Amino acid sequence: MDLQDKSEEFLNLYARANPLPNARAKVPLLQIGIDRNGADEESDASVLLCESLIVAEYIAESFAPPDAKTADDGDGGLLPTRAADRATMRLFTELCAPNFSYFPLIRAQGTDDAESKLQTFKDGLVSADAFLAKAGCGADDGPFLFGTRFSLAECNAAPFVTRCCAILPAFTGGDDGDLVVDPIEICDELGLVRLKEWIEAVVSRPSVVATSVPKEDMLKSTSQMLERFASMGK
Repeated sequence: MDLQDKSEEFLNLYARANPLPNARAKVPLLQIGIDRNGADEESDASVLLCESLIVAEYIAESFAPPDAKTADDGDGGLLPTRAADRATMRLFTELCAPNFSYFPLIRAQGTDDAESKLQTFKDGLVSADAFLAKAGCGADDGPFLFGTRFSLAECNAAPFVTRCCAILPAFTGGDDGDLVVDPIEICDELGLVRLKEWIEAVVSRPSVVATSVPKEDMLKSTSQMLERFASMGK
């Protein structure tokens, strides 16, 4: 979907997925099944969902492998079987995934805010490392939040992590005297061993590699976004 030129069909479907008045239509929008009852009604076979985390969890629940309810060794789907582990997974997504937000930092390049934004970013990585260490997995236990099990926690964070690792080194540093920002190098600098292990495992996961936006497209879209904000005076 071209978000700068949204189709009428998309706008109508989004309005049904998000019942809040005047909600801004965003991606993703998931449609499963065909509504055969007309534009104003939904059939039992038709599902319309919005918001990334909701969509991801719906897919993880609805299309889990048959043995997912009994396996906790990494081969049983994306959702842990224990309620406490599922709560930990959601808490990691809530508290730590936003720490890989890179846009405030690249927009601050060459300004007086660059140093404070970098410190905020570093503090976020320290927090993520602490969460992972507290979870008790790592080293011989496996690199992910739940050891060898790649869960929805990694799925939800992967787009932020891959973009962060590709975009920050490309859009920081330069002629303004600011340092190049590389999340892996920051992990080395601050001794964030657990987080570095997790990042490297996430970005090299075959499913993440296969579904990630190509690096050149990430850089192009980021340049366009920065230009758009500049033209708007933001």
